[in-house]
Amino acid sequence: MSDGDARAVPGLHAGATRADRDGAHAPWLAAFPAPLTFAGCLLAGALLQRVLALPVYTGPWVATLQTAGGLLAMAALLLSLASLGLFARERTTILPSGAASRLVVHGPYRFSRNPMYVSLVAAYVGLALQLRMPWALPLLALPLLQLQRVMIPFEEARMQSLFGDAYLAYRARVRRWL
Repeated sequence: MSDGDARAVPGLHAGATRADRDGAHAPWLAAFPAPLTFAGCLLAGALLQRVLALPVYTGPWVATLQTAGGLLAMAALLLSLASLGLFARERTTILPSGAASRLVVHGPYRFSRNPMYVSLVAAYVGLALQLRMPWALPLLALPLLQLQRVMIPFEEARMQSLFGDAYLAYRARVRRWL
């Protein structure tokens, strides 16, 4: 990997304030862990389905859907672990409000700027299918809105302020999702 792919930053840019380093300017939705939002919506979908006695799909293809859901959830877990391992290896933070020390652009980050979020979406859909919770699927819109409207724009602004032109070049080359 070249210096253009990932460059070390000893802190933040010289003009960064203490509030920037501490993540104090993060909107509360950007500071709230996305996995908890996904888990809460999946649980809410399961509760709604149970309390309201909503119908669940049946038929000869249920086992196929459940298997596909399980495989999708497992693939999502592997993508998440690969992304987390990459961040650990590069010794940079996974926290949206944390100060990144490197711009990671290899591994799954060659294909998506947000593979960890892609893995959360895939795991949610996979689990909803595997556990026969179709009524959780409409609630997926809530964590997607949190990501698309709050988390990702906040993170992109931070990355641009930290890495400048290197991040802009990466952003121009790699899609936000897939």
